[in-house]
Amino acid sequence: MRSVALALAVIAASGCGGGGLTAPPPRLPHALGAELAAQADAVEAGLARGDDCGAAAQAASLRQSVADAVAAGQVPAELRAPLSRSVAALAGEIACTPAPPPPGPPAHADKGKPKKTHGHDHKPGHDHGDGGKD
Repeated sequence: MRSVALALAVIAASGCGGGGLTAPPPRLPHALGAELAAQADAVEAGLARGDDCGAAAQAASLRQSVADAVAAGQVPAELRAPLSRSVAALAGEIACTPAPPPPGPPAHADKGKPKKTHGHDHKPGHDHGDGGKD
């Protein structure tokens, strides 16, 4: 998926140092970048095996991790919006379609038969203890 690649690119780019005379680009703390990358990999793995619902849950977890890291001030200001947008787009692209429920019990052959009210058949002359009245 395009968004997985984008999220990983933002995470990877944020963890790389720049060389040269210009100011280094903003970076995520290494542990946070590794954690977010692992979560993005889990989303991608779920999609690869056809587990859309599992991938959607993983993407929601990744989105929450990013929100928590932003709220805790762990994400540099320059990376907050692009990282949050890419992870939100990823979560929004995954549609979870639950599997249909298993088939119900087989139909009974006696569906059309009338129900018995006393647990036994009524037969003429059958005594109910009421003097033989039926």
